[in-house]
Amino acid sequence: MKHSQVKLISVLTSLIATFVFGTIGYSNDTVKAADTEQTTTEVVTPSVNDEVSKTTDHSLDVVSDTTQADTSVVDQTATDNDAVANTQADTVSDGQPNAQEIANSQLSTSAAEDGMVLLQNKDNSLPISTDRSIALFGAGAYGTVKGGTGSGNVNPRQTINIWDGLKDAGYTITSNDWLNNIAADYNQKEAAFNKTAVLLSTFNYEDPAISQAEFAQAPADVGIYVVSRNAGEGSDRKNAQGDYLLSDNEIANIQNISNLYDNSVLLLNVGAPIDMNFLNEIPNLKSILLVSQGGQNTGLAVADLISGAVTPSGKLADTWAQNYSDYPSSATFAENDGNSMTEPYSEGIYVGYRYFDTYNVTPKYEFGFGESYTDFQIQPQQVYLDGNNLVSEVQVTNIGDTYSGREVVQEYYSAPAGTVDKAFQNLAAYAKTDNLAPGQSQILTLSFPLYNMASYDTNSASYIMDPGNYLIRIGNSSRNTHVAAVLNLPNKVTTEQLANEMMPDADPTQLHGNGNTFTPACQAEEVAKAPVIILDPNSLNGVLGDNASPYDKNTVTTIVNENSSQMLPYNGYKQNLQTVAPAAENSTLFDVYAGNITMDQFIASLSTKQLSKIVNGNLDLNAEGFEALKNQAGLGGGANDSVIVGGASTIVPGAAGQTTSALLDRGVPVSVNSDGPAGLRLTPVGSVNGKTVYQYATAWPIGTLMAQTWDPMMVYSVGNAVGKEMLELGIDTWLAPGMNIHRNPLNGRNFEYYSEDPLLTGTMAAAETKGVQSNPGVGTTIKHFAANNEETNRFVTNSVIGEQALREIYLKGFEIAVKDAQPQYVMSSYNRVNGTYAAANYDLLTNILRGEWGFKGGVMTDWFSLKSLTDTDAVLHAGNDLIMPGGTQIPIQVGASTLPIGGNKLELGDLQRSAKRVLTSIMNSNTFAKTYNVPVDSYTPNDVATNMSINGQNW
Repeated sequence: MKHSQVKLISVLTSLIATFVFGTIGYSNDTVKAADTEQTTTEVVTPSVNDEVSKTTDHSLDVVSDTTQADTSVVDQTATDNDAVANTQADTVSDGQPNAQEIANSQLSTSAAEDGMVLLQNKDNSLPISTDRSIALFGAGAYGTVKGGTGSGNVNPRQTINIWDGLKDAGYTITSNDWLNNIAADYNQKEAAFNKTAVLLSTFNYEDPAISQAEFAQAPADVGIYVVSRNAGEGSDRKNAQGDYLLSDNEIANIQNISNLYDNSVLLLNVGAPIDMNFLNEIPNLKSILLVSQGGQNTGLAVADLISGAVTPSGKLADTWAQNYSDYPSSATFAENDGNSMTEPYSEGIYVGYRYFDTYNVTPKYEFGFGESYTDFQIQPQQVYLDGNNLVSEVQVTNIGDTYSGREVVQEYYSAPAGTVDKAFQNLAAYAKTDNLAPGQSQILTLSFPLYNMASYDTNSASYIMDPGNYLIRIGNSSRNTHVAAVLNLPNKVTTEQLANEMMPDADPTQLHGNGNTFTPACQAEEVAKAPVIILDPNSLNGVLGDNASPYDKNTVTTIVNENSSQMLPYNGYKQNLQTVAPAAENSTLFDVYAGNITMDQFIASLSTKQLSKIVNGNLDLNAEGFEALKNQAGLGGGANDSVIVGGASTIVPGAAGQTTSALLDRGVPVSVNSDGPAGLRLTPVGSVNGKTVYQYATAWPIGTLMAQTWDPMMVYSVGNAVGKEMLELGIDTWLAPGMNIHRNPLNGRNFEYYSEDPLLTGTMAAAETKGVQSNPGVGTTIKHFAANNEETNRFVTNSVIGEQALREIYLKGFEIAVKDAQPQYVMSSYNRVNGTYAAANYDLLTNILRGEWGFKGGVMTDWFSLKSLTDTDAVLHAGNDLIMPGGTQIPIQVGASTLPIGGNKLELGDLQRSAKRVLTSIMNSNTFAKTYNVPVDSYTPNDVATNMSINGQNW
């Protein structure tokens, strides 16, 4: 049987499994010079300035409420279905990079540089002059991983590995013969792997042992070794050699490099923490740089940092433990306890540094840690109240004498013990300086609301602040801070009243704090000298009000035309009827936009069949639906073989999916979405209507590296660039950012997500969303909502979590992003939370998301969510509006009917409500603007909340 036939059978088998079991996956991706030479058009890589502030636009002048769409595409009165359906296909070009692509490439490099972390630099062995020779080893030098596999994979025009990056910087590489041999072996083994690989599998090359003779053939001033790891969705990592642990060959190779070369550097091309105990055996190793996975120009960024053209300024977004067993979830994570179907979150709120600090466990590298080529002095100037905001002015001075650089100021608070579990400290705010020359200073002003220090009390279903002293700590890592102020609260206050939601049958929390916490040196002395600020309980009590959800799970509102005799389905909910005047026959969505009719009137004019198509993606039992299925399998059309597995769109090749085209005659254009979160995941060269389209999208650094920048403005700039790329390539909705908490380092998808900390996670996601949505007509989809913290059995696993941990850790980042940025969509996750599937969880998707947080957008399922395929009535009733990539139109039509068999399962009102949300999103999309030549608003309104501010800029 031919390989192509085997591949076809394999893919179709996997897709059948997808419908039955809910399994879908993607191919792996690494950055290799040979692939670039064979498959890409030659492009001149732009030079990268050594100062981020000079290579990115750090202003917010790009924000606009509305935009005038391109008038050359479709006239406002257009009725031609083909024209409306294909407005997204206007990406035909000569295939050469335009100014936006070049600028994005440069920004991707700058972002990577901003987030790589210097972990060790003995004897100031870095930076290394470009006139020095380098012996470069490790297969990762060639097969540099730019980002993980799955939905986070991106297809840029050109990628630059570490080998090429160092050569391009001018270094003499003395180990080229060894690297060429490794490249050949790497390609051969990867090709063999791909021939038999199933979906959701990831290729990782095993480094061979390097002989003394091979080292002798590569004399050099400096020895550099690259350790690479790749992972992706669908499976978790292992606490084993070659994964979380280094292999014996890797350890021996690093040991030899550190002994044989006067200067030695280890580059960690990894998407999540690895075990670092091998360093105990290698005392001569000079420097360690966490390269992470830096996108398409990883090699350029590494060279700039190694050479000193840019000073490292990244800080860890996670705690790196001494041993894997130090993580409190290590015993039960995934298959570690032999049961991946139920995951008890027994550690409660003690995740990451909250655990390590509270239980006094010494990490290898603490949260927020990162070294520099220069030294900084951090001096709090004053801490004061501005209403209910705490303001801290901090002076940062570069006290080195050689290198410019940037520093991150981190502000933490320690709350007094009281009636609920509390960590030793929590991140409250942070800020990053400009590039400071030696001797230069900058004042950073950090501000955050006092009520952010409240803790959730399950018994009263409220956020409370216990009386006592709140210590404000300022420094540059979680283990390097000093007390800057003491806030005294005389009486207990309730800052926000809620209602209990999503509570487990039995709270699994076993950790409730520890009296033997980590205590910084000189803490008692610092507390005694710190200024004391008395807080007014009256200004904080009830400051956020009673925000318990007003929604009633047992009530549904159904819209009907006046004097209608329509028979309505009824399944036991209380049905409120809302009557509207009938809309004109053949009214359109543009009539709603123009104010000729209301959205409710338009909804009432649609049949159940039409509504069922609106709430589904384009995978349907029709011609377009089968084309979508073929595209989903990676068998769809394209100008070459580079089609995307998992891309159901029929309009933009490789795009993840799209809304229905069944209502073009009612003026509802097709809205297209693309995978993320490291960029737009599209077919690089495809075919639309017989025309070749070039869709080279920028591959940005992974989410974890973006968080390691600790720079919301940089993340905003990346989001803004993605938004512009979406407009150019016809994408309305980006399935990003990913923002689940790094509960355990073995989660195979951690690279897509930001951090172990919810504040850092939430503010990064809000900054990226604001950046994208500063381009009116395009929006983000924050995911995966919620508690999607492992990939093993991800479609059915049950995360059992206490309500305090849910609200303070696993939901908090999403809450910040929703309140601070109002994303276009939220994506519900596959897993169950406390026994209920996220996609069908009314408490999660309606009471919390909309009732408490005020979310205005829509909710979509993850692709082939098991619950959406088997129980559409529960999914829609819970508030999940769009089922992706589709396929449930008929069950919805039957369920929302009054048929004696199969009917009366779905209230019509639930279907109408979800359709309204999807149509509202489409009406505000760039596609709608182009179709009708009208302006649309940004999805992010002007009146969003503020979680913290940096020098007056709200995040």
